Amino acid sequence: VTCKLKKRQKLLMKSKEFIKSEIKTSNIIILILGGIIFSFLGIKLTISGIEKTGILFISIPFLLFGLLSIYHLINHNILIINKEKLIVKTLIGITKRTINLSEILSYNEIEKENAKWKGEAGYMKWKDLTLFGKDFKYKISSSSYGNYAELKRALIKGKKRNTKSESEWQRKNSFYYGIGFLIFGIILCIWFGKISENFNEELLSVGFSSLFIIVGIYLITKNRKAYR
Repeated sequence: VTCKLKKRQKLLMKSKEFIKSEIKTSNIIILILGGIIFSFLGIKLTISGIEKTGILFISIPFLLFGLLSIYHLINHNILIINKEKLIVKTLIGITKRTINLSEILSYNEIEKENAKWKGEAGYMKWKDLTLFGKDFKYKISSSSYGNYAELKRALIKGKKRNTKSESEWQRKNSFYYGIGFLIFGIILCIWFGKISENFNEELLSVGFSSLFIIVGIYLITKNRKAYR
């Protein structure tokens, strides 16, 4: 019993001194399948269509996407945190960078989503943690690591939250939305103008398009200070 207790204590000590990121299997599977399938299709289409320019326009992007998936797979960040350092390695064990925990001055955490409604196809919500040093910043995402919360606790312990950078991100994000609304409104206005058959329809479509344009101008004007 005492031996088991000692082993358990040693494991607890190690767990406190050493944390390794947990890879999300789904991400790795996607990269592996993407690398194999797209590389295979790209090579096959390229060989069969060497003399046909039209096929090459399809095969080359396929091949590039496959190679890019393989690159991201090999280059996937593995994080190792000990008492003094954050060590970033590739999946095959090559050390990419080392950050002394004492060099981390502050951090921010921003919750993001790739759509506005949960029912939309491919909807995903995640958090990005950014660490700030004197001459560097490093970001990790909850979408990449299964033990994100554990990694976060170890990295931000004793660090102050950089609320100024979070506000700046919100301003920039709203600024981009403003540009998107403005462009969409202009395109909508031109399109409605072409398909409208009478003055009343044209007036109604311009009014509807103007809502997007007004919102876009408002967001751009309100948040343009982020780019001064």
